[in-house]
Amino acid sequence: MSLPRRIACIAVVASAALATAACGSHSSPTAAGSEPSATAGTQLYFVDGNTADYSGDFEPGTLNGVRATLPGGKIGEEFRQRILEINSKVKDFTYAPEAYDATILSALAAVAAKNDSGKAIAEKEIGITRDGTKCTSFKQCADLLADGADIDYDGASGPIEMNSTGSPSAATVGIYQFGQDNNYTNVGYVNGTTPDQANIRADQKVSGPIPKGDGTLTFGTLLPATGDSSFLGAPQFAGVDLAIDEINKAGGVLGKDVKQLKGDSGDGSPNIAPSETDKLLRGGADVIIGAASSSVSMSVIDKITGAGVVQISAGNTSTAFDTYPDHGMYFRTAPSDVLQGQVMAQTISEDGHRNIAILARQDAYGEALAKNVRSFYEESGGKVVSYVLYDANAANYTAEVEKVKAQHPDAIVLISFDESKKIVPELIKAGIGQNG
Repeated sequence: MSLPRRIACIAVVASAALATAACGSHSSPTAAGSEPSATAGTQLYFVDGNTADYSGDFEPGTLNGVRATLPGGKIGEEFRQRILEINSKVKDFTYAPEAYDATILSALAAVAAKNDSGKAIAEKEIGITRDGTKCTSFKQCADLLADGADIDYDGASGPIEMNSTGSPSAATVGIYQFGQDNNYTNVGYVNGTTPDQANIRADQKVSGPIPKGDGTLTFGTLLPATGDSSFLGAPQFAGVDLAIDEINKAGGVLGKDVKQLKGDSGDGSPNIAPSETDKLLRGGADVIIGAASSSVSMSVIDKITGAGVVQISAGNTSTAFDTYPDHGMYFRTAPSDVLQGQVMAQTISEDGHRNIAILARQDAYGEALAKNVRSFYEESGGKVVSYVLYDANAANYTAEVEKVKAQHPDAIVLISFDESKKIVPELIKAGIGQNG
């Protein structure tokens, strides 16, 4: 017996005050006619951390039929071409629009504040995303600010409206499916909103005197050039590079070109992010874009915000940031996992699976997303028969896979990064791969 199917346009999930809609051009996966392919193994589901092109990593057909969720709306062809003009080698555009918007937003905040210091930027970051004249480019928005207007920036990632703690209050999550070539294509989009925090503490607000900047807005990029999540780095670096190029062509900020310092966040192992952050701070960064990984951001957030520097991530989705004592200096353009968690649970439910397993990396990202998937799936009437967290640095994942197999799940949600390349063969060996 399958779970009750949800209707195409969901109203509100009362317990989390979360609304999602899959209407009009944003059809639900089922409405789009994209039921998962029948397989001889166990249906797999991927998330943003491991939704990538695996065409060169597995035998053809290994991932055929795997389903995935990935925050972000449809990327327009015009934006793709602009990114490719900056870096023609970019193949995956994941979080490129969000990185672009993080850069534009922070530059506009400096323009609005007439001050390039981190605290001055932080005070303006949220306000320029709502309740003003709509604008969609740096030049258009900067010209409006010069005329004394309030602005509402909507960017490459879509309409942006930050809530009280600097996270998107509305966003889109895409539904994807892997084909015979082990690459993924979109099959639908779901729009959703997330609730604001009811109580904003004093340690979540900008406090103390606002210093005057040195007159040159300097961005630091703390993104994965190496490590298991490096595939998420290239498009984000390109998004930042594109934004800075367009900002400077439009006259820069406060009459000067903005500058960029590049750092490598790695993937947490080895832990190079703290030393790279020190390098960016010594270089005079006013805003640091990154990290891509929530756990890596957590390892440096105190260092960055404590220095009076803005941290804004294009890829962090952990719910831990919603209540973190960041002194009002942390922001993100990617939505909280509250949204992706529900969309994943909804997708699994619509696909008819009754008993699932969740296999997730044990860090800020994996644990938060796993928790939300489980919560929403169980609310829908499903049962999580196996909930296993693993050490991403383990030599192998045989024990964890065997724990999952022992519970005979209908489907498996794999919340991981590049270690998916090791885990998928383990699943196949155990007879519970997608086509095992």
